[in-house]
Amino acid sequence: MQTVQEGVLRAQSQGKGLNGRFLKQMRLAFARDHVNLTHEKYTEDGRGNISYQYLINSQPTQMITIHVFSSEQELMNRVPNWYGTLRVAETSTTLTEIYNKNNTSLIYTSMGKNKGKYSQKVKAIFSGILDRLDSGQGAGNNGRQ
Repeated sequence: MQTVQEGVLRAQSQGKGLNGRFLKQMRLAFARDHVNLTHEKYTEDGRGNISYQYLINSQPTQMITIHVFSSEQELMNRVPNWYGTLRVAETSTTLTEIYNKNNTSLIYTSMGKNKGKYSQKVKAIFSGILDRLDSGQGAGNNGRQ
Protein backbone atom coordinates (compact mmCIF):
# COMPACT_ATOMS: atom_id res chain seq x y z
CA MET A 1 0.00 0.00 0.00
CA GLN A 2 2.84 2.41 0.83
CA THR A 3 4.37 1.81 -2.61
CA VAL A 4 1.06 2.66 -4.28
CA GLN A 5 0.73 5.84 -2.21
CA GLU A 6 4.30 6.84 -3.05
CA GLY A 7 3.57 6.27 -6.74
CA VAL A 8 0.43 8.40 -6.57
CA LEU A 9 2.34 11.15 -4.78
CA ARG A 10 5.10 11.03 -7.39
CA ALA A 11 2.56 11.16 -10.24
CA GLN A 12 0.84 14.14 -8.64
CA SER A 13 4.00 16.09 -8.03
CA GLN A 14 5.36 15.33 -11.51
CA GLY A 15 2.12 16.26 -13.24
CA LYS A 16 1.27 12.77 -14.44
CA GLY A 17 -1.97 12.25 -12.51
CA LEU A 18 -5.24 14.00 -13.26
CA ASN A 19 -4.33 16.80 -10.85
CA GLY A 20 -1.08 17.34 -12.72
CA ARG A 21 -2.87 17.63 -16.06
CA PHE A 22 -5.41 19.98 -14.49
CA LEU A 23 -2.64 22.17 -13.07
CA LYS A 24 -0.82 22.20 -16.40
CA GLN A 25 -4.03 23.33 -18.15
CA MET A 26 -4.44 26.05 -15.56
CA ARG A 27 -0.85 27.31 -15.95
CA LEU A 28 -1.28 27.35 -19.74
CA ALA A 29 -4.57 29.26 -19.47
CA PHE A 30 -2.91 31.91 -17.31
CA ALA A 31 0.11 32.07 -19.63
CA ARG A 32 -2.19 32.74 -22.62
CA ASP A 33 -3.31 35.85 -20.70
CA HIS A 34 0.33 36.79 -20.02
CA VAL A 35 0.04 35.85 -16.36
CA ASN A 36 2.81 33.58 -15.11
CA LEU A 37 2.26 31.31 -12.13
CA THR A 38 5.55 30.99 -10.25
CA HIS A 39 7.02 29.66 -6.99
CA GLU A 40 4.86 26.52 -6.91
CA LYS A 41 4.35 24.93 -3.50
CA TYR A 42 2.67 21.59 -2.89
CA THR A 43 1.35 20.13 0.36
CA GLU A 44 -0.67 17.06 1.23
CA ASP A 45 -2.24 16.15 4.53
CA GLY A 46 -2.82 12.68 5.92
CA ARG A 47 -6.49 12.77 4.89
CA GLY A 48 -5.92 12.77 1.12
CA ASN A 49 -6.29 16.53 0.63
CA ILE A 50 -3.80 18.31 -1.62
CA SER A 51 -3.01 22.01 -1.91
CA TYR A 52 -0.99 23.87 -4.52
CA GLN A 53 0.04 27.50 -4.24
CA TYR A 54 1.50 29.91 -6.78
CA LEU A 55 2.57 33.51 -6.89
CA ILE A 56 1.24 35.50 -9.84
CA ASN A 57 4.11 36.96 -11.89
CA SER A 58 6.45 36.39 -8.90
CA GLN A 59 4.55 39.00 -6.86
CA PRO A 60 4.21 37.97 -3.19
CA THR A 61 1.06 40.11 -2.88
CA GLN A 62 -0.77 38.12 -5.61
CA MET A 63 -1.45 34.42 -4.94
CA ILE A 64 -3.40 31.51 -6.36
CA THR A 65 -4.18 28.52 -4.13
CA ILE A 66 -5.82 25.32 -5.34
CA HIS A 67 -7.20 22.84 -2.83
CA VAL A 68 -8.28 19.40 -4.01
CA PHE A 69 -10.13 17.67 -1.20
CA SER A 70 -10.85 13.99 -0.74
CA SER A 71 -14.58 14.76 -0.91
CA GLU A 72 -17.03 17.60 -1.35
CA GLN A 73 -17.93 17.28 2.32
CA GLU A 74 -14.28 17.81 3.26
CA LEU A 75 -14.28 21.01 1.18
CA MET A 76 -17.46 22.19 2.94
CA ASN A 77 -15.82 21.59 6.32
CA ARG A 78 -12.40 23.08 5.59
CA VAL A 79 -12.85 26.11 3.30
CA PRO A 80 -15.16 28.08 5.64
CA ASN A 81 -12.77 27.36 8.53
CA TRP A 82 -9.80 28.69 6.59
CA TYR A 83 -11.31 31.53 4.58
CA GLY A 84 -14.72 32.33 6.09
CA THR A 85 -18.14 31.90 4.54
CA LEU A 86 -18.09 34.72 1.99
CA ARG A 87 -17.23 33.96 -1.65
CA VAL A 88 -15.51 37.35 -1.81
CA ALA A 89 -13.97 38.75 1.36
CA GLU A 90 -12.37 42.18 1.36
CA THR A 91 -10.64 44.29 3.97
CA SER A 92 -8.80 47.56 3.51
CA THR A 93 -5.63 45.63 2.63
CA THR A 94 -6.69 42.17 1.39
CA LEU A 95 -9.05 40.65 -1.17
CA THR A 96 -9.84 36.93 -1.22
CA GLU A 97 -12.03 35.36 -3.91
CA ILE A 98 -13.18 31.74 -3.54
CA TYR A 99 -14.40 29.53 -6.37
CA ASN A 100 -15.64 26.06 -5.38
CA LYS A 101 -16.79 23.16 -7.52
CA ASN A 102 -17.29 19.58 -6.37
CA ASN A 103 -14.23 18.83 -4.22
CA THR A 104 -11.99 21.56 -5.66
CA SER A 105 -11.49 25.08 -4.35
CA LEU A 106 -9.64 27.77 -6.29
CA ILE A 107 -8.61 30.81 -4.25
CA TYR A 108 -7.25 34.17 -5.42
CA THR A 109 -5.71 36.33 -2.70
CA SER A 110 -4.29 39.78 -3.30
CA MET A 111 -2.96 42.41 -0.94
CA GLY A 112 -1.73 45.98 -0.74
CA LYS A 113 -2.07 48.71 -3.30
CA ASN A 114 -2.46 46.18 -6.14
CA LYS A 115 -5.35 44.43 -4.39
CA GLY A 116 -7.61 42.86 -7.01
CA LYS A 117 -5.16 43.50 -9.84
CA TYR A 118 -5.88 40.14 -11.50
CA SER A 119 -9.49 39.66 -10.35
CA GLN A 120 -11.07 39.74 -13.82
CA LYS A 121 -8.49 37.44 -15.41
CA VAL A 122 -8.61 35.02 -12.49
CA LYS A 123 -12.41 34.92 -12.54
CA ALA A 124 -12.52 34.19 -16.28
CA ILE A 125 -9.82 31.51 -16.11
CA PHE A 126 -11.18 29.88 -12.95
CA SER A 127 -14.71 29.80 -14.38
CA GLY A 128 -13.47 27.97 -17.48
CA ILE A 129 -11.40 25.54 -15.43
CA LEU A 130 -14.27 24.82 -13.05
CA ASP A 131 -16.65 24.26 -15.97
CA ARG A 132 -14.25 21.59 -17.25
CA LEU A 133 -14.50 19.82 -13.88
CA ASP A 134 -18.10 18.98 -14.76
CA SER A 135 -16.98 17.35 -17.98
CA GLY A 136 -14.43 15.16 -16.19
CA GLN A 137 -11.35 16.91 -17.56
CA GLY A 138 -10.13 18.52 -14.34
CA ALA A 139 -9.00 17.66 -10.85
CA GLY A 140 -11.04 15.70 -8.44
CA ASN A 141 -9.57 12.31 -7.80
CA ASN A 142 -6.26 13.42 -6.32
CA GLY A 143 -4.25 12.00 -9.19
CA ARG A 144 -5.54 8.45 -9.03
CA GLN A 145 -6.20 7.01 -12.46
